[in-house]
Amino acid sequence: MTAAPITTQTPAAHHDVRNAWMALLLVPLAIAGAFLVGEGLIAALSWPGDGARPPLWAILAATLPALAVFSVPALVSTWFARRVSHDGDRRGWVPAGLLIGATVLFVLTNVGALFA
Repeated sequence: MTAAPITTQTPAAHHDVRNAWMALLLVPLAIAGAFLVGEGLIAALSWPGDGARPPLWAILAATLPALAVFSVPALVSTWFARRVSHDGDRRGWVPAGLLIGATVLFVLTNVGALFA
């Protein structure tokens, strides 16, 4: 008979796992923020929205900050996942992995749109 290892979970670790999951609630705000930043910057660069493609420098100047805003929930969740993993609890990596995957997919979609 083998005994299961005894793990002691501190209340702070439980709190960090919960916060890693709560970072998912930031996704709608990050989507809206990324849209506002991207569209706001392209408008601030005085590019008319008449359907003509802006130059690459303008696209990058608007897209990179928007992608940074969108990645905030993944960074927050990863930060809490790393904190809780120091206590030996790997449950915080589930929401962090989901958000990292969503962020990578979002970045690849935007990069693909640049070359389409």
